[in-house]
Amino acid sequence: MSPDETKPAGGAVQRFALRYWLAILLVVLAAVFIGQNRDRQQVHVLWITVESPMWLLLTAMLAVGIIVGLLLHRRRRN
Repeated sequence: MSPDETKPAGGAVQRFALRYWLAILLVVLAAVFIGQNRDRQQVHVLWITVESPMWLLLTAMLAVGIIVGLLLHRRRRN
């Protein structure tokens, strides 16, 4: 028997199951968020006015925040 065969396989299976359950929960929360924020809102940026559903505006701001975070991210040296 090799050392790998003596390890129980339950740990890896539980981690994947937890990850999938978390992904499903986040998708459900996103669907609820979209369902509750369907009202159209106006956003004024300089001289431009945009009217869009609130969920789309917030998603766009999340994307902008992620992009800025990626651009400003500094890697740590070990």
